[in-house]
Amino acid sequence: MEAANARTVEVFSGAAAQALGTLRARPATGPGTPPAAGAPAPAAGTLPGPPPLRRATVASAVRDGSAEALYACACSIEQLLADTAACPTAPAAARALLDEVRQACQDLARAVAAGPGERPGPPAPGPEFLERAMARTAAYTAGLWQAGAARGDAAAEALLRHATDWKTPECHGYDLADLDLVHGQAAAWLAATGQRAPVFVVGVRTGGSYLAPLWAAAVADAGRTAAAWTTLRPLRTAGRITLAPAETGRLPAGLPPGTVLVAVDDQPDTGDTARAVRDALARRYPGARDIVFASPGRTYAVDGAGIRPLTRTSAVRADAGRLWQLLGPADADRLTARARAGGVVPDDGATYRVAPFRGPFLTAYGPRGADTGAGDAGTGEGEAVSSATGVLRISPRNTPFSLVADGPATGNPAAPEPRPRAYHFRFTGTGPHGAQGAEAVEALGEFLPPVRHHLDGYLVTGHEEGLRPLGTELSRMSVRHRRQTLEAVARYWHALDSLGGLGPVDPTVTYAPRDRLAGALRRLRDRLDRPLPVDTGWLDRHLPPRAPYGGTRARVFRTSLPYSHQSWHWQVGAPPAPDAPPVVRRFGLDWIWGGTGPLEAEISSFVVENRLDAADLAALRTAVGDDRAFDAALELAGDALWWNVKSWLRRCPAPTPDTARRIADDLGELARYVSGLC
Repeated sequence: MEAANARTVEVFSGAAAQALGTLRARPATGPGTPPAAGAPAPAAGTLPGPPPLRRATVASAVRDGSAEALYACACSIEQLLADTAACPTAPAAARALLDEVRQACQDLARAVAAGPGERPGPPAPGPEFLERAMARTAAYTAGLWQAGAARGDAAAEALLRHATDWKTPECHGYDLADLDLVHGQAAAWLAATGQRAPVFVVGVRTGGSYLAPLWAAAVADAGRTAAAWTTLRPLRTAGRITLAPAETGRLPAGLPPGTVLVAVDDQPDTGDTARAVRDALARRYPGARDIVFASPGRTYAVDGAGIRPLTRTSAVRADAGRLWQLLGPADADRLTARARAGGVVPDDGATYRVAPFRGPFLTAYGPRGADTGAGDAGTGEGEAVSSATGVLRISPRNTPFSLVADGPATGNPAAPEPRPRAYHFRFTGTGPHGAQGAEAVEALGEFLPPVRHHLDGYLVTGHEEGLRPLGTELSRMSVRHRRQTLEAVARYWHALDSLGGLGPVDPTVTYAPRDRLAGALRRLRDRLDRPLPVDTGWLDRHLPPRAPYGGTRARVFRTSLPYSHQSWHWQVGAPPAPDAPPVVRRFGLDWIWGGTGPLEAEISSFVVENRLDAADLAALRTAVGDDRAFDAALELAGDALWWNVKSWLRRCPAPTPDTARRIADDLGELARYVSGLC
C-alpha cells in the first residue's frame, strides 16, 4: 500500500504541475474544432490541463457571472473532487482542497439564497478560485487513473468513473427545483423544530453536492452546526449499495449529544439509496437524536416502514411563467404567448395548437401502457409520479411537444424566409448545466435545423421538411454524396471529442459487454414472454468477455448515445445546391442526461443501426481516420444491441403481443447484420 501511495503522489505531482501550468497558456480553439484524425491520447505525465468539458464548465460559469452559475460550478467541482478524494490512494492534498471547495460552496449558497437585490457585490469566491480548483481536481483524477488506483479495486474504479463522468443534478434536468428556495426550506424546517439541537448536514452525491451547501448555510446561520458539512457517494457493487470505507472513515469521529443528521439528495425513487445511507450514518452515530432526509421541497423519515413524507412545500416559484409551467391540455395560447415573448415564434398572427411530440420510438412500439413514469402532456408542470414512493417529479423532459400552425407555412409575406409549419419543443436542461449544454448544442449546430432557439431549458427547432432516415437513403445516393454524408457523421464524433472530452482513463480498466448484454436479454425475455433470436452461442461469437472502458485510445467523452442510438436519430435531406453535400441532421445530440463512452461505442452503434454495406464501411473508416478504433468498434458490433435492449426495457414496461413481436423481429435484424460482419 505504501508503494502504491508513493506512485500516486509521484504521478499526481507531475500531472498537477502540468495542469496548473497550462490552464491559461493553452491556445484558444473554437468549440467543435476536431482533433487531428487518429490523434493518440496524451502520454502519461503530459496532461494538457482539465479536459474540454471541465474547462467548458468553468468558462460557462464565468461568462454568466451570476451567483447561481458560480455556485453550480463550485458544486460540480465538489462532487468530482469528493469522488476522487474517496479513493484509498488519493493524496492528502486532494482532501485539503476539498475542504476549501466545500467552504466556497457554502459561501456561494448564501449569495444564491440572498437573491440579486440583497447581494452587496460580486459573489465570492470568483473565477480564479474555480479555475484553480477545477485544474487541480482534473489533475488528481488523471493522476489516480495513471497510477493504476482502479486496478483490482472495484470501489476505487467506480469512484473514478464517477469523477470522470459529467453527472448533473436532477434539479437541473428531470426533477426541477429553484435552488434559492432550498435555503428557505431549510431555514423554515429549523425554525419549525422548536429545538436548538445541533445539526450535521450530509449530502448524497450527486444531487447532495448541489443541495447540501444550501442546508449547511442555513444551519450555520442559525448557529446550529454540529460539524462541517460533507457528502457521501453510495456505490452499487455486486447488487448491493455500499459506501466507500475511505470516505465514511473520514466522517467526524463524534458529534455533540442530541445531534440531528440531515441527509440531502434528489427526490427518492425506490428508497434503496436512502436506506443504505441511513444505515451507515446510524452505525457511525448510534447516539444521534434523529436522521432526516431532505429533498427540494420535501423532508422524509426513512426507517423499517419505508420512506414516509414528513413535510412538503413548493420546490419551484409558482409564478415564474416558464414554458414547462404552462404545459396543459388547453394552453396553446399561453404557450404561444411565452414562445413569442422569448423570440421563438414570430409575431405574424398565426394560430397554433399544441400537439404531443410522438417520436418514432412510440410510433414503432406503442405507448408505455399503464406505467406513468414517463409523464403525459397536460399533467401540470410536467409532473410524473414515481410508482415506488408516490413522489411527484417536475419532469418536462418527459413531455416534449410541438406548436403546430393552422394554415400554410408561409407566414408574413414580407418576411425573408417562410416560417416553419411547426416548432418542436424538447427539454434539454435548465439552470447553469442547461445553459452549458445549450452552448454545446449550438457548437454542433450544423447537425440541427437552421431555425432553432433555447428558451426556459427547451431546445426549440423549426420543423424541417424533406428529411429521411440516413440508413435507407445511403444506398440511393451517389458515391460522392455517400462519402460526404459519412464524413459529416465522423465530423460529429470528432466534435464530441473536442467539446465533450472527459480526459484519459486507465487503459487496463475494462467492462464486460458479453455479461452486460446477456443480463439485459434475460430481463427482456421475461418481459416479452417469448424466445429471442439471440442466444448464448451468438453472444460467445460476437462479443468479447472484456473490453477497454476507454477504447483503444483510453479516452472517453460525453455522449447522448444512451437515449439516441436508434437509426432514426440520423437523417438526411437533399443537397441545398447542385454542388453542395447532402443535409445531415442528428436528433438527440444534447448530452445532459446521456453518458460516458469511447469513440468505439459511437461507431459500432451507427454501423449496426444503419446496416452499412462494405463500401460504406470503407468510406466511414477513411472518414474516421483511426483504423485501430474502427477495427475495435467492429469487433464490438454486438455491443450495439445493448442500447436497444436497454431502451425496450425502460420504455416498454408492459408490451402488448404486437409490440413484443416487433421488438423480437427488430432484435433479430440487428443480430443478423452483426453476424454478417464477421
